[in-house]
Amino acid sequence: EQAGLNVKRAQRMARECSPEKRASFWYHMAQYPPDYLVSVDEVSKDDRTYTRLWGRAPRGQQVEIHGPFVRKRRLLMLAALALDKGIIASKVVEGSFNNELFVEFLHDDLLPTMNPYPAPQSVILI
Repeated sequence: EQAGLNVKRAQRMARECSPEKRASFWYHMAQYPPDYLVSVDEVSKDDRTYTRLWGRAPRGQQVEIHGPFVRKRRLLMLAALALDKGIIASKVVEGSFNNELFVEFLHDDLLPTMNPYPAPQSVILI
């Protein structure tokens, strides 16, 4: 630690991120009651998911963490989460979601659980 500073892992931020657009987004989202919102997100897992990115070693020596270097089987889950209900729709695929699989998820899995607007569980947040 020097001059009150210490080493930390950097957080990646999109260069294209616009503070004005973010503020506008949150301003518009504030019009919806929380129970109207259904959040859709993805998570993936492969053999490297739990590999540590940080470690400790004596000064002047590298940190070595041994584990799989090449990806093998990769699973990806797309899930929709509603307030007070938890996960209301999900789909797991091997590999990655493409446009066709995403639209299929919306049509076959998510939309049947949604309500017409304005009502709880009627606004999809992607």
